[in-house]
Amino acid sequence: MTFSSSGIIGLHVVKQKLHKIMPHFSVRRRTGEFSPRFLLIPGLVLAGAALLAGCHPAVTDPNDPKFVVAEKGTWRITRAELDTQVNSFLQQHQATAAQVGPAKMPMVETMMLKNMVLKKLMLDKAATLPLTDVDNEEAAQLDNLKQSLPPGQDFDAALKSHGMTLDDLKKQIHEQVMIHKVLEAQAFKNVDPTEQQIDQIYLANKESFNIPEKVRASRILILVDDKTSPADKARAKKTIDAARARVAKGEDFGKVAAEVSQDQYSKAKGGDLGFFAKGENPDAGFDDVAFNSPQNVLSPVFLTPLGYQFIKVTAIQPAGIVPVADARGYISQKLKEQNMQAQSQAYAKKLLADSDVTYHLVLVDPPAQAGPGPDGAGGPPPEGGPNGAGPMPDSGQPGPPPDTAPATEPGPAPAAAGK
Repeated sequence: MTFSSSGIIGLHVVKQKLHKIMPHFSVRRRTGEFSPRFLLIPGLVLAGAALLAGCHPAVTDPNDPKFVVAEKGTWRITRAELDTQVNSFLQQHQATAAQVGPAKMPMVETMMLKNMVLKKLMLDKAATLPLTDVDNEEAAQLDNLKQSLPPGQDFDAALKSHGMTLDDLKKQIHEQVMIHKVLEAQAFKNVDPTEQQIDQIYLANKESFNIPEKVRASRILILVDDKTSPADKARAKKTIDAARARVAKGEDFGKVAAEVSQDQYSKAKGGDLGFFAKGENPDAGFDDVAFNSPQNVLSPVFLTPLGYQFIKVTAIQPAGIVPVADARGYISQKLKEQNMQAQSQAYAKKLLADSDVTYHLVLVDPPAQAGPGPDGAGGPPPEGGPNGAGPMPDSGQPGPPPDTAPATEPGPAPAAAGK
């Protein structure tokens, strides 16, 4: 879990565009990240901006940190501020300016500068609108971030490790909420898909709605590894055998797990790992037991690289195809997110075009490409199928995208037990 201390609006680029600039670097955000940098406005890379050049009378060297690269009214963006955002962007994609190359770095600078300008324009717009319920939404966003931390990780320590304070985070959340409310008020119109669009997507992409076999299991784990001494390993084996004996004699599995298990992920939930498919648990040998154990029967104690453990499979979800009735809600949400993405992109493009921002750098846009936008008629399925595989499209709204699970109730894959 990581923070990102860059600006509140991340530069979320259609992958093909960024690959024109940085063809050797991944653009996919890691899933499960804990980040106060929300991707609020997808597709902020907008082609066709006028090439404006000039210089601010106070500082004329474009490389001077105080050089003003863009301005409007009472606000200015300096070279130092732009460089900070560009460097953060490169770090996020594990790249350097030298790797991107001098021919393409101006494109990266242009994209980041437009992103910074758009943020300021959106906040200017927010100041003119009668926005309501801001405080409650900000509090909810902060709480969601805190809840997204894994058990045992300190919130303040996580902030500090990324050079942030709670006030910094609150400021970012405030800006994020204000920007989203501007989009709600002025950009999002008729974003819900029609029943016909939903049916067309399902029929054209039935293979995307295949789901693998999943099981739900609870486990009790005592950690050992190849560095554990023989004496400690013997004590661990004695502990796990005693725990299994207690459950076998009738004690509640969840109670024993809470008292004994060293799996920090599941012990607070009575050992429950939720639903998972083969390959989702990185602990070698775990799947062999989990997918060959009868339901509601204790497994023998077994040893994996993680340690001694035993499990009880509590439910089995057979492989199959998600019925259209169950897939409807998922497809509707994904199409709605894509509609919001397209509308927010169009709104952002118009806002930039209509603004009287003065740029003191030559803007270099990447070649224009048609952006995504479902028309429903046999188009591609929404990214990240209902079996949870693949990337999720950004929603154009605060917070993480909704769960991709089908209408059954699979939970998260087993974690690495806090090792």
